[in-house]
Amino acid sequence: MNSPRIALISATPLAIAPAAAAMKSAFPTGVVWNLLDDRLLADAQAEGGITERLASRMDRMIEAAIADGADGVLLTCSQYGGRAEVRDADVDGVAVLSADGPLFEEAIAKDPATVLLVASLESAAADSAERLGAAFSDAGRSPELRTLVVPAAAKPLPQESLESALIAAIEEAGGERGLIVLAQFSLAPAAAAIAARFDAPVLDGPAAAARKLSSTVRDRT
Repeated sequence: MNSPRIALISATPLAIAPAAAAMKSAFPTGVVWNLLDDRLLADAQAEGGITERLASRMDRMIEAAIADGADGVLLTCSQYGGRAEVRDADVDGVAVLSADGPLFEEAIAKDPATVLLVASLESAAADSAERLGAAFSDAGRSPELRTLVVPAAAKPLPQESLESALIAAIEEAGGERGLIVLAQFSLAPAAAAIAARFDAPVLDGPAAAARKLSSTVRDRT
């Protein structure tokens, strides 16, 4: 039996390495297949959001991955997560997961009293906070949800610099940190250092998605 092929569809190169590393850790027998459209985020910003045209563009990438043999698909960009949520796994024949659907599931399971949601972009923070808040509400939970935007982490940084920038910003923000959630895949490399510094549970999208996708693909193969 061939190794399962996992298609990672990214809207920024910064998401590729964290997503691939998490997938290889959670599912070492899987083959990572990276698909990148590095204009998806810029075009969404220019057009004021995910327009019908951009949604169709992402849909075509998903359908191409499935048609060319993907056994599972992960969208690594949270802002395009809605395109995964409208897929039908029975029709597609494979699981198509959003970047933060599994992340939100794990956050809800922690049942925290307070959540600090960390992002590098205002748009990502607002989008993730709205959807995470809705997910908690749907689950009958109402934790205190705060957002923290760290612009310094929006550009490519060595891992140590990324860790330092995020830790410094979290320290400066203060407040309760029952659970820290990293809203973007590009921030995931700092998860372990943040958890060690603040002695608080830290969740990141790549690890949560890899755990969910590996389990789903194994169940289907």
